[in-house]
Amino acid sequence: MTLTIANISTQISAAQLQAAIVAIGRQVAENFQPEWNIGATLNGTTAPLEDQQVPIQGNHNAVIYLGDSSQDPTTGISKVFGYHFVNNANIPYGFVYLDICEQYGEVWTCTLSHEVLELLADPDAAMTVTGPAPNSAPGNVYYDLEVADPTMGDTYNIDNIVVSNFVGRAYFGLSGGNGQTNFLNLPLAAFGVRPGGYFQYEDSGGAHQVQGQRVTPRQLAAKKLMKSGRRNERRIERIKKLRETPAP
Repeated sequence: MTLTIANISTQISAAQLQAAIVAIGRQVAENFQPEWNIGATLNGTTAPLEDQQVPIQGNHNAVIYLGDSSQDPTTGISKVFGYHFVNNANIPYGFVYLDICEQYGEVWTCTLSHEVLELLADPDAAMTVTGPAPNSAPGNVYYDLEVADPTMGDTYNIDNIVVSNFVGRAYFGLSGGNGQTNFLNLPLAAFGVRPGGYFQYEDSGGAHQVQGQRVTPRQLAAKKLMKSGRRNERRIERIKKLRETPAP
């Protein structure tokens, strides 16, 4: 996969973006690909959003937009969401906004790392893994294949750039990989959650989220600001549409 980071921020310089891309590129090649057998080439471009145009050069299979304010009427989520569907309709995408990072208490490079890894693992935010229902409830449920949500809040450094921890194949009960539930090998049960993380699953009652014990109301509010910019919210919207579609 070729993944482009489109920097529409006025606060992140081209040099800062490039340093982050190099570090996250190393993370993908050295840490993530050996576990998940998924690689990528990361490219960056600094391109202000003007008149629904972001001059992204070259071919790419996915794009992540890096912006200042999620609520900005000219460069916020709604505006860029609209731009993306006009110009890159069938290309997987993600968003990182600095105001959300600040409210969540996370370094933007870590959020970018998080989004890159999750987009690589499940570009269309559509894959699930069957596993036991949480809290010892009976039966099985469908866990969203999000590789950085359960370990949110756990970080490490590459070339002095903060990047996100991520779960391994063993977390979802899948074969292969190194057998660890997460890259940093921190305490984490399969289908569980780290103190600052969360996971989402679906059952006959719809979509549900389980938060780690240290997730704060401020962090939950930051997630809500992203609305459809969040992968998990797009999953929820897809489920609602399926439920509302009459059977043939």
